[in-house]
Amino acid sequence: MRQDTGARPAYGVLVAVTSAVCFGTSGPLAKGLIDSGWSSAAVTAVRLGLGALLLVIPLVLMRRHLIQNLRRAPLLVLAYGILGVAVVQLSFFNALRYLDVPIALLCEYSGIILVVGYDWLVRKRRPSLVTGLGCVVALGGLVLVILGGEGIGDVDPVGLLWAMGAAVGLAAYFILATDDFARSGESVDPLALAAGGLLVGTVVIAVAGAIGVLPMSAATDPVVLADAEIPWWLVALLVAGISTSLAYVTGVQAVRLLGATPASFIALVEVVSSALFSWWLLGQTMAFAQLIGAAVLLAGLVAVNAGGRRGISTGPKDLEPGSALQTPG
Repeated sequence: MRQDTGARPAYGVLVAVTSAVCFGTSGPLAKGLIDSGWSSAAVTAVRLGLGALLLVIPLVLMRRHLIQNLRRAPLLVLAYGILGVAVVQLSFFNALRYLDVPIALLCEYSGIILVVGYDWLVRKRRPSLVTGLGCVVALGGLVLVILGGEGIGDVDPVGLLWAMGAAVGLAAYFILATDDFARSGESVDPLALAAGGLLVGTVVIAVAGAIGVLPMSAATDPVVLADAEIPWWLVALLVAGISTSLAYVTGVQAVRLLGATPASFIALVEVVSSALFSWWLLGQTMAFAQLIGAAVLLAGLVAVNAGGRRGISTGPKDLEPGSALQTPG
């Protein structure tokens, strides 16, 4: 009996959009906690720790055999947790201390260009003309985002450095999740990979805080979002449950359903949703020149992905190294 797969693409798109929108809530919610007195490391620890807990519980109760997945590729899970989770989140949240959420996120998304460079220099895969032009266009858009504020050079250089650190971590996330690991038979189940990565990331941030490398401070003051005072614990739960657990699981699952390239196009919804949430919850807006730069940057990233596309991929066996997962923003 043939299995009806007609609904698979539609379901995959729904999962991918869900992931992008959930990731889009991360910046505004975290920015609210930071503005209320939380350190970036504390927000990162809470997000990763509670997010991991929300994933580990169902992992243990419903699908115990998935724990065996972590033993199949321990180095992959370790690298994913350190670079693709801890470095990305901590750098992005530190960037939010100096930059508005949409600008920090757009800078982080430039990590896709680093993936192209990795493919070219390390894997000896020369990018296509469309991909190369897309990189140039995206970089031009990024420059306009950085310089197009109310005043030339209005973007804080410290925040920009943190955002670029997030871009490096994001590139590592893409490479680890879509490179030859997925082809080699050592791929890890989406739920297990997300849970394992969050656990590793939590341990890294917790240890760094315990030995004094990262400042850890939290506050119990209400968080102001959309001109309303929200209990800090509710915002923390939203960051862990919506922006982390649900976002990571649906993001990895979207790639398994659609393939990396189609999912990466849909991932751009995160930038739009994050900008809308930032406007609604924080009142943040971008200058007109920055909006133009954002549009140019996104158009360039679309061209980067389109240039590396070899056809519609339908599952993990078709993942392309130059493609992207949902971003862990």
